[in-house]
Amino acid sequence: MKYLLIAFLITLISCSYASQPKETTKVFTIDEVKSSGFKKRGEFQTEFKDSEVSTWGFYKGREVAFIIYPSVDLANSSGLETAQQQTEKIEITERNIGHGPNVEKLACRGYKPGVGVSGRGGLKLNSYSQSALGLNGTLIINKSNIFLTNDEIENNAPPCVRREPLYTHYKIYGNLVIMAEPLTTEDENDTADFIENLSGALPE
Repeated sequence: MKYLLIAFLITLISCSYASQPKETTKVFTIDEVKSSGFKKRGEFQTEFKDSEVSTWGFYKGREVAFIIYPSVDLANSSGLETAQQQTEKIEITERNIGHGPNVEKLACRGYKPGVGVSGRGGLKLNSYSQSALGLNGTLIINKSNIFLTNDEIENNAPPCVRREPLYTHYKIYGNLVIMAEPLTTEDENDTADFIENLSGALPE
């Protein structure tokens, strides 16, 4: 019985350490970010204060973004502010706008099955010039044309139920801001765990 109790305590302590967010003071380069398996697809149009690189792409089948700063201190100050702005959800008081004023990449969420795209994933609002049925059949359209015409609605998608930030979670890791979109099959803890796993894939 004594040995079982000791084994239980060791397991409990190990799990507690494993659940702690991973931290670092390392200053990463874009090449080190790519070495994690991140596939770069584009860059942000917004010029984020104090940042050196702001890029988005895919990691293990979902869209993620990295904003790189010259130092850890800047990531924890300017980077934190940017991360909060780019993931800012607000209460809908006008039309279907559920995002803060500085969010660049948006998604339409809240569709019901048989009506549009269901769950937390939704339709991505990116570049209309590159519009296509992309990853998992997700339609990509332009933020500058977020209020679609009737023709666009017929050809592309039903009206958005609510427009929210594409990225819902972020992590400050070294000199990086890491942001990720949620999947329709997961809850908020799962999305946070995904970012933790992504940060763990970066070189030490």
